[in-house]
Amino acid sequence: MNVLDRLFAERAASVRSGLSTAAAPEPGGMADPEGAAVPEGAPGVDRAAGPDGAVRPGGAAGLAGVAGLAGVAGPDGAAGPGQVTVMVVMRRLDLGDLVHGALEFTGGLSPEEADIWYRNWTRTRFLLGNPHNLLGSPAVRTVGPGGHLAWLGPVDVARPPGLSRLLKPVTGRLPELPPNVHLPGERRGAPCEIRIACRGLTTAGYLIHLHHTLAEAVLLGKIDPRTPVRLVHVPDLDDESALSSSYARVHYGADGALRLYTFLA
Repeated sequence: MNVLDRLFAERAASVRSGLSTAAAPEPGGMADPEGAAVPEGAPGVDRAAGPDGAVRPGGAAGLAGVAGLAGVAGPDGAAGPGQVTVMVVMRRLDLGDLVHGALEFTGGLSPEEADIWYRNWTRTRFLLGNPHNLLGSPAVRTVGPGGHLAWLGPVDVARPPGLSRLLKPVTGRLPELPPNVHLPGERRGAPCEIRIACRGLTTAGYLIHLHHTLAEAVLLGKIDPRTPVRLVHVPDLDDESALSSSYARVHYGADGALRLYTFLA
């Protein structure tokens, strides 16, 4: 078994076990930094956009009985009972909003919400829309500091809201990105560096891979939501580099082969 196959298998096993055995953080905080590193990678999660769940008022309290929804999310990402997703409404690609919003949203989840979202492969849908039009809605959990992205959910996949039918998914080619992007956090100190393999990615693909990395690094206690972040964009990543990382995202590419998309350096 090569490096990527092994990391992929570990990721799938971690999802099946849930956060109770993966060093789940307290809401808004960090888990034991010595917790086991469990890289990302699950077949089909990104392709399983599917219909989204019903948005219920009250944010954290809106997903009533969320712990009881923890059915098994199949690795093919198919919608079924007990499955949830998160929706991100995006006006334009803003890296500051994306990073800070993803960290804040994930850090604010209750333990029950965090666990069921993790068991659902942190499924996320990116939709084109104006977050300003959603202000005041109890469904909105987090808005990026620039107002360009808003987070809703986790929501039940079995009950698609009207919002998911009105907004189109993000599509198109990935614009040229700067090689390095430094995003300050609330805490001082060295930034968490995330390296991202961008060759061949669409805008949706970039959003998905980076968002999974940010969200699961917080859920697994690898980074604090207040930590500064540095993004490093490169064409490809060395597979062996994932072995020394506390978190790496391994997923299937368009050619059906596993690829290392991100890792925490």
